[in-house]
Amino acid sequence: MLIAKVILFDTRIPEKDFLYYYIPEELVDSAQVGKAVIIPLKKRRVLGYIWDISEEEVQGLELKPITAVLEKFPILSSSLISLVNWISEYYENSLFKSANYIFPSGINLKLKRIFKRVEPCSTKLTKKQEEVYEILKEEKNLEKLKKEVKVSESLLRDLIRKNVITERIEVELSEKIPRKEFFYIPKRDNWDIDKDSLLEFSKLKQSLSNKPLLLFVENRKERWRIYIEVIKYFFNKEKQVLIIFPTLNSLFDFLQFLEDKVPIKYYPYHGLLTPAQSYQVYKLSYEEKPILIVSSGKGIFLPFSSLGVIILDEEENEFYNMREKEPRFDVSKVAVKRAELDKIPIILGTSSPSVASFYNSIKGVYSLYRKSAKKPKISVIDMRRGKGEVLSYYTLKRVKEVLYNNKQVFFLLNRLGYSTYLQCNDCGYTFYCPHCSTSLVYHSDTLELKCHYCGYSMPAVTTCPKCGGYSFNYGGLGTEKLESYLKRLFPKKIVQRWDSEKDIKDETILYKSDIIVGTRLIVPWIPRMSVGLLIVVNLDNFLHLPDFSMPEKIFHLIRRIMSDFPGEELIIQTYSSQHYVIRALKANFYNLFLHEELNLRKTLSYPPFSTLHQILLIGDDENELIEEGIKLRDMIKEKYENLSILGPAPFFPMVLREKYRYQLIIKDESDLPLNLKNIVEYNNTFASYKVIINKDVREIL
Repeated sequence: MLIAKVILFDTRIPEKDFLYYYIPEELVDSAQVGKAVIIPLKKRRVLGYIWDISEEEVQGLELKPITAVLEKFPILSSSLISLVNWISEYYENSLFKSANYIFPSGINLKLKRIFKRVEPCSTKLTKKQEEVYEILKEEKNLEKLKKEVKVSESLLRDLIRKNVITERIEVELSEKIPRKEFFYIPKRDNWDIDKDSLLEFSKLKQSLSNKPLLLFVENRKERWRIYIEVIKYFFNKEKQVLIIFPTLNSLFDFLQFLEDKVPIKYYPYHGLLTPAQSYQVYKLSYEEKPILIVSSGKGIFLPFSSLGVIILDEEENEFYNMREKEPRFDVSKVAVKRAELDKIPIILGTSSPSVASFYNSIKGVYSLYRKSAKKPKISVIDMRRGKGEVLSYYTLKRVKEVLYNNKQVFFLLNRLGYSTYLQCNDCGYTFYCPHCSTSLVYHSDTLELKCHYCGYSMPAVTTCPKCGGYSFNYGGLGTEKLESYLKRLFPKKIVQRWDSEKDIKDETILYKSDIIVGTRLIVPWIPRMSVGLLIVVNLDNFLHLPDFSMPEKIFHLIRRIMSDFPGEELIIQTYSSQHYVIRALKANFYNLFLHEELNLRKTLSYPPFSTLHQILLIGDDENELIEEGIKLRDMIKEKYENLSILGPAPFFPMVLREKYRYQLIIKDESDLPLNLKNIVEYNNTFASYKVIINKDVREIL
């Protein structure tokens, strides 16, 4: 007897990695690994996927048969199943949650129960049973049967048990059809020919092997034009193409970029699609070739039947690191793994490669293709020479010149609110969130103090709750304060703020603005605007945060802006002008940053010279967390002696929504498999706290 391991396609059902069913004789030929099936579960019929088939009996279980095999449903390839297994094992995720991450919504099942009598009948029947038996001379579904005779479920079960009638189930897949077309229709009949991109592609084509290609092209549009040549090359081979972006802004920019350059339909795949649209793309990825799908990170799990190449843009972007909920994984690493399993090329596009990826190119793990680009002038202002002013003399001079020439000025400041803290001048009392270990941010537009972690807010006060004082220090610089300051300086100019606190419903306002102040939310808009000058204010707070990845993040952010910057100059105001990140940005020299960063990481055994894992402990009792963290650390050290483990130490913010948070950071310099989940589960069997495992992390904050 063949036994199928089935993963349920329904996250509403209590989590269980596998359920076991036997394959009835009539389905042996059609039941295959990767196929969708209908299975009985209690009183329901549910959808699942066959994950494995074996002849081994499952002890202590009375198995039910698979009801039906869905031939029209996309089949999961063995490589896609292997990928999900790898994500579950490597990142120590639940297999059930990992597998269900790939399935789209937008599917309904319609089950038809069809009955027919068995002839001849030698069993004595009641009058009601005889009536049903006579009606079922020809087979009928349950709906038709109930129209002709009043029949109960118990009566039907009794007749089936006595072998008087038979029941079979037909399955119809009811697919929701999108109400309107959402794919992109070509605006031209032939491919846009760009001689420079064609030449670049002819140079790098030989690097399209099973080894990942790091496409280090500094100008974003030039890189995208190369992507078009890649698409054309694989379309001519009747292959499918997947392009992945880390953010919706980048994804939509690329979709718009393609509109007048390719003669093909192409499909988006992201979280803003309706369930019906998501399912349609899911199905087309299996059925249609060639096809181009432009996707968020989730596209890496589509069931392609003839995938030719994967392109992952902005490979350095931290948004590829999925840590919010299980399954937790890094999209860029999963994409490389899928390309390896499918034996196809993968292109990792970037204007500023991650340290890990460039190091892989040095070691020969990745191929490298590099093309530099002309960059805007970068001016670094050493604010230590000033007198504590918000903007330097040179910055103000350049702002006036750019505004005089009718160009826009952008200010990038990654701090929300008016003041980042409020402190009493008499006693030093600082206002903190009652639910988190962070200071409340003052917002002048709403006269509130807000916590940017849990959302708590309170009205701004006029007296100190501790000493009754009336004098306050509105410390720190946020986007609101900078906006207010600029409005006073330039009263005749239109100053607009855009951050996560201010929703701009009419985006045309931005085009009419002279000065725009914002957080990193404004970055995707910079290439679309008439920007003459960009000022980066106060990088120092982030440069010196206790996270090894922060210098790299800041470097990539500024380089990403530079890759498609339409203006002439970028000004960085800083108190750390001699920091290697600032020096590398000013010199426009990636290798300077890389050299300094690799030396520092090698000294401290940070990635790529080790793999970092994080264990996060969350609970009500701080002392318990520390004690349990020490126990957990010692248990891991006992099993894996060569690991370096830091902590338990507070995880910022240490208190979030009235829960304490502590972490263990594990440095692993070996390539041996590391199983933390079993140790955590053994230690946490009856505990009152929550434990989260993050494997192979990019950051520790």
